[in-house]
Amino acid sequence: MEKQVREILHNLNWLLEPHDSSVELVSIRGNEVVIRAVGSCIKCETDCIGVAFKERLPDVKLVRK
Repeated sequence: MEKQVREILHNLNWLLEPHDSSVELVSIRGNEVVIRAVGSCIKCETDCIGVAFKERLPDVKLVRK
């Protein structure tokens, strides 16, 4: 699962970079993925980060720090 999480984050960072934003992995515990997001995309209503994880890893509980 870590490989899939890192692939999602890599793709997200490519999309978030033009918005001066990024996301990084903090930890994976069971089916819980803890991430840290920075930049303007944190407050965006589109929630690209949440959508990306729901599409690729629907059983993962995403926790944002």
